[in-house]
Amino acid sequence: MKKPKMSRIHLLALGLVLCSAGALFAEISFFDDFEKGIVSWDLISANRIMIVDSGDTRHGKVLALYSGGESVYALVKGSNDWANLILEADVYFPDESAFHYLGLIYHYRAKPDRVDFGSIFLLGPYGEDFETYYQTYQKNPEQVPDHASGNVILPNPHRDANASRLLYSEFFLPLTGGQSIKPREWHHLKAEIVGPACHYYVDDMKTPKLTMPFFEYTSGRVGFKPRFVGTPVWVDHVKVTSIRELSYKGPLLPGGVVYKPEKLLTQWDILGPFNKRSTAAEEDGFLPVKTYKEGIHEFSWQPFAADGRGCMVAGRVISRFNGKWLVYFHTVIQSETAREATLEFSTCNPLLIWNNRILVGEVKAQFSVWPDFLDNPAHAGEKVKVTLAPGENHLVVLLRGGRYGGDGFYAALHPAMEK
Repeated sequence: MKKPKMSRIHLLALGLVLCSAGALFAEISFFDDFEKGIVSWDLISANRIMIVDSGDTRHGKVLALYSGGESVYALVKGSNDWANLILEADVYFPDESAFHYLGLIYHYRAKPDRVDFGSIFLLGPYGEDFETYYQTYQKNPEQVPDHASGNVILPNPHRDANASRLLYSEFFLPLTGGQSIKPREWHHLKAEIVGPACHYYVDDMKTPKLTMPFFEYTSGRVGFKPRFVGTPVWVDHVKVTSIRELSYKGPLLPGGVVYKPEKLLTQWDILGPFNKRSTAAEEDGFLPVKTYKEGIHEFSWQPFAADGRGCMVAGRVISRFNGKWLVYFHTVIQSETAREATLEFSTCNPLLIWNNRILVGEVKAQFSVWPDFLDNPAHAGEKVKVTLAPGENHLVVLLRGGRYGGDGFYAALHPAMEK
């Protein structure tokens, strides 16, 4: 007997419920099997998103997402302020011939001048040496190396709609063998999202494959996206419900990563973003009371801290699509005596470095950043020698951003800054 298929689409506001901490939150209940179309979704690049017949009696009509540029998003209507939730869906890749990709979207925020959202992607096939594979693919998007197999999961927050996966290389998680997401088979995904954290499950709904706690927003819209090039992806049985806490309480996944932000330079100020270099700012060094103008915009130094890993995520302020790619960072280095020291950076972007208003060096961009750059020779950063004066030393760093894949850096001082 054919199993009946649910055809309801609903979004219920069930009132305000008092949680254990005493705060009020809106209870979320959403389900869509797409039998009635896409009426519960807002579509960006709507010509690349449609309803198709899956040919499967268990799924019937499904949401089909087709690649077609960087901004193809399907977002749940009315989810602008959603927080603390479980997002579940069935996923299917109908084409075996090329890139398979589904990006989950959470905490989506649209402003007049930019779009930001958290995202975790499922990508396949991939190569055992992902950096080599990725660079090969960048040169020739039609070429998938012969050794490509399996899938990869990786956080990919978008800041000003710019993918930021190169800031999260330590989360790279291959799915091979029995864990692979195979084309032309239905798989189940789940994301538990509480505050800035997203726990991502694939098929196994008891233990997450990946736990991502490092995103700056705690609420926003939810949805899905395809890759800007690649094959279509189908989505069905989308369900969203409220939760009060994450069900997984263990260490970060995938395991093995140890963060040491206490060894890094993490307290900075920021100036910008600018379209062009500011000669005045470079000559002044750090003048916190001064305002710098560029066109109709005015900038002054503002505090800017690293994320929980110690990474300076410059993409939080850089506007990739309007040319505002240049930002200045400032930090103070204390030294009891005059001494030689070495600055080390793991950076996605080229940097220029001044110490006490003297240009002391430049750093080339690396493929990606790594939190273990101080301890792992394979992930070593770029180094610059610096002469420290007794007392306060004012370090200013110019970062040229707008790089596809993410903008940001880690920084450390050898020997360490004196207390």
